[in-house]
Amino acid sequence: MDKQIEASTRMPNLLKGLSNGPDPAWDLVQEGLFEYPLTKDQEPALLANRCINCGATFFPKRFLCPTCFEQGGMDEVRLARQGTIYACTVIHRDSPTGITAPYAYGYVEIPANQVRVFALLTGGDPSSFKLGQKVELVIEPIRTDGNGREIIGFKFKPVS
Repeated sequence: MDKQIEASTRMPNLLKGLSNGPDPAWDLVQEGLFEYPLTKDQEPALLANRCINCGATFFPKRFLCPTCFEQGGMDEVRLARQGTIYACTVIHRDSPTGITAPYAYGYVEIPANQVRVFALLTGGDPSSFKLGQKVELVIEPIRTDGNGREIIGFKFKPVS
């Protein structure tokens, strides 16, 4: 099989989402990024992995450590919920995936896991987010697809 075709068949489709079984009202933006639905007492967490050889943490998960090139030596880890905004920007055009402008995106630094996560920012005016601002993970709809299903994803909101 052609390597490019093989790689594309292994990667989840970020735009379509995945079937959630019996509930047609929602779908996941991508399987394996977080646990959903959450139980009543469960705190949301992003699912990452850590190289057992060099200790580097990655989100989203990697098959091969790009730091030490160790293949198959990854442990799954749950990232801490809180971090700080490392960089952010406001987008003033609707996303091709259906996110309505304006919206904010940014890198959230999670010191407890020594990793940065690229994510949507929510819970305020898009221009209100500032570098160094404390934020926490939320799992919520990011858009609605053409069939009226909510596409569930992860975002970070200001810590209250």
